[in-house]
Amino acid sequence: MGKAIKFAVSMPEEEFKEIEAIRLKQGVSRSKVILEAFELLKKSRMMEDQIRSYEEGYRNMPDRPHDIKAWEDVSLATFSDEDW
Repeated sequence: MGKAIKFAVSMPEEEFKEIEAIRLKQGVSRSKVILEAFELLKKSRMMEDQIRSYEEGYRNMPDRPHDIKAWEDVSLATFSDEDW
């Protein structure tokens, strides 16, 4: 990890109390809780970007009926021998 930077954060008292309860229960610092929250936010935004990109790609190049039929045939051939 690089150099640590200190900064002040203002928030409503209720959210602060929730953060305090979480960190005390987990036995970690406020910094750790905030850093974990930031990491979750980054992952969430990255996932949203990936989903948006996938959806855009699919709109630009949707499956053709021939492709759908081929996937159905392969799926039936693959899963028909399974004991469900």
